[in-house]
Amino acid sequence: MATRKTKLIGIDEAARLFGKSIHQMRQYKSKGLLKVADCQGNKDLYDMAEVVLLKHLIQELRVNEGLSLAQISRRIDQMMGRAAA
Repeated sequence: MATRKTKLIGIDEAARLFGKSIHQMRQYKSKGLLKVADCQGNKDLYDMAEVVLLKHLIQELRVNEGLSLAQISRRIDQMMGRAAA
């Protein structure tokens, strides 16, 4: 069985993929939307595939359902089967 190779990215690249500022990405992290996948020294790293998925989920939930970031965080935790922060 092949293992999935995870590409890890820093917050700067995550911000670029989202089209947001690093400050906004830190807000997403503090709301529990963006989860740290690993750390290298004092640098948090994120799973690139999860960042791309989150971008689309957040956009969908904000536009179509008008949810706040806190509501989106709870919904994504439920959808992804992860424990809430």
